[in-house]
Amino acid sequence: MRRNLLVAMLALALVVVGARGVIAGTATGRTPVDCIDTVWRSSTVSTSSTTWEAVPGFEADPTAIFPITVNVSALVSGAPALFRILSTNVGEQTFVSNPGPTRFEPGASGPNSFSYQWVERDDVASPHANFIRLQWRSPSGDQVSMLRGDMAVLYRTDGCDGSS
Repeated sequence: MRRNLLVAMLALALVVVGARGVIAGTATGRTPVDCIDTVWRSSTVSTSSTTWEAVPGFEADPTAIFPITVNVSALVSGAPALFRILSTNVGEQTFVSNPGPTRFEPGASGPNSFSYQWVERDDVASPHANFIRLQWRSPSGDQVSMLRGDMAVLYRTDGCDGSS
C-alpha cells in the first residue's frame, strides 16, 4: 500500500514539474485591438542576399499600447528563405519579434504561399511609437522572389484614424 502511494506521489510530482517546464517556455497576453495597418504589393521583388534586408514596402509605424500582432502572407518562388519582423521602438532599441525568424521553402513545383504571425511584446501601458519591418534573406545565396504579399499590423492605441 505504501509503495502504491509513493509511486502515485512520484508520478504526480513529475506531472507538476513537467507542466511548470511547459508553462515557463510559453507566454500569453490579451489585448483589445482597435487599429489595423495594412500594406501589400502585387509586383515581384527578389533577393539573393545571405544577410537580412528589408522586403521593399513591408513596414509600418504604429503608435501602440501593449502587444502588436504582425501577420504576413505571401506567394513565394525560388530558393528557401528566412523571414523575420524587426521592431525598433521610440528609444531606438531594436528587437526581433517573437517567435523569431521562420524558414519557408517554396518547393520545386513552382510558387507556394505561406502565412506567419509574429507578436511584438510591447508590454507598456502607454502609447509609444514603433517602426516594424519585414526582413528576409536567402541562406543559400540563391534567388528567392515574392510574387505578391501582404502585411497586417494589429494593435491598440488611444486614437486610430482609418483611411483607405
